[in-house]
Amino acid sequence: MKLALDNIINSIILTLAILLVGMESGTSQPIAISNRSGNKAETIKGQSGGSIDSKGCGFIAGSPNYTMNLPQRIDYMRLTVETAGGQPTLLVLGPNPGDSFCVLGDAVSGLKPEISGVWEAGLYQIYIGDRVGKNYQFTLNISTEN
Repeated sequence: MKLALDNIINSIILTLAILLVGMESGTSQPIAISNRSGNKAETIKGQSGGSIDSKGCGFIAGSPNYTMNLPQRIDYMRLTVETAGGQPTLLVLGPNPGDSFCVLGDAVSGLKPEISGVWEAGLYQIYIGDRVGKNYQFTLNISTEN
């Protein structure tokens, strides 16, 4: 019963966090959320890459593609990036100053960078980059299902 309650709470927190997500880089439109039914997964679309060399995690935009403010710890969450081409990267900054997590798409991952685990409360900046600076359409999948 406690596990089911924890899953429901995590789903609510994830949904609230995604609704509080920042604006898509370079636009003034809110992020489109494809699934607000309380399921444990959300999908966000945008454009990868940019002109700034992140020094190890590919080329990224000047501001995060997305920001996510988690009001409390989530015991399990997974971010997976899929692109229409290129060599995608996933750079997550936060929640503490200096925290930086970089995942490169490679042959092992099928060019789908993915990071999962426990996510502490706080603000996360999410960059979807490309190793050589090209721009591609991407899909960011966020899930709390293990």
